[in-house]
Amino acid sequence: MLVAAMLFGVGWLIGRVFTVIILGMTSCVIMFTALTIFTSVYGMDGLHVLITLGYLTAHQSGYLLGAYWSGYQQDH
Repeated sequence: MLVAAMLFGVGWLIGRVFTVIILGMTSCVIMFTALTIFTSVYGMDGLHVLITLGYLTAHQSGYLLGAYWSGYQQDH
């Protein structure tokens, strides 16, 4: 839970400063890191896949909130 909260905060900071390209790169890093750790330590099962998806969801929802609060404007 603490990891998800930290990833939410990092996503929020990324949303305030950077574009969605950086979000895609950091999401890939989070996914590969979590899956590598889970596979090497615990073995891969459905629970660890769901935990990884939860980490990605926390990170990306933080990004969306940060981008929304920063007043990100799309080009019309």
